[in-house]
Amino acid sequence: MIHSFKGAQNVLSLLSPQQQQQLLESGKTIKLVAHQTLFSKGEPATHFYLVKKGQLKIFRITPAGDEKVFNLFTPDSWIAEMAMFMPNPSYPMNAQSEVASEVLAVKRETLLGIIDNCPTLARALLGLMSTKIFSLVNNVDKLTFINASQRFVLHLGHLYQMQTGDEGKIKLQQPKHVLASQLNITPETFSRILRKLKSQQLIEEKGDTILLLDIEKLCAEVELTSDIFTR
Repeated sequence: MIHSFKGAQNVLSLLSPQQQQQLLESGKTIKLVAHQTLFSKGEPATHFYLVKKGQLKIFRITPAGDEKVFNLFTPDSWIAEMAMFMPNPSYPMNAQSEVASEVLAVKRETLLGIIDNCPTLARALLGLMSTKIFSLVNNVDKLTFINASQRFVLHLGHLYQMQTGDEGKIKLQQPKHVLASQLNITPETFSRILRKLKSQQLIEEKGDTILLLDIEKLCAEVELTSDIFTR
């Protein structure tokens, strides 16, 4: 059985085991070849999707014609579930497979029917939506009022607090080009930030892992307080 409802910020984690099973059993499997479009921005949002195999990205095309990737989805990730609650739902972004992939498509009506029959679930959903809105407001603040180096170090602090394991080690959750896009940093600037912090012996980079060599000096370098790394 797929364990796909974990995570405090997942709408579907609020469902009971029986409701979760109902969703899974109602879905239809879709196979995608590499670089195949799952849905496009503006299309009616009739389904949401569980990634079973492969990897998909959600992205938008900027007015300049550049592709801005907002997130990558790997197996056990849900895509577009929040769009199901819009009055006249349409997909706010494009979704495309990065490699040969397989998803489970679940109808919007199935999820709404479950919620309509469970007032307790509806109240929990409102609480989760409020938390997400608060988080988005905080993200806007970070993108607006702090510089690129500070955004990167703040992100490291967030990951450090969320992850458990060896002290001083942080595993990045996305490829660097996706992370740069999420932090509103150009790839070139992101590379310069990494080079500078490494040359100052504040961090080391090993694949998708960042080693924190001196948290106090790292935070001082970007004018942040070291309590952002407190677990």
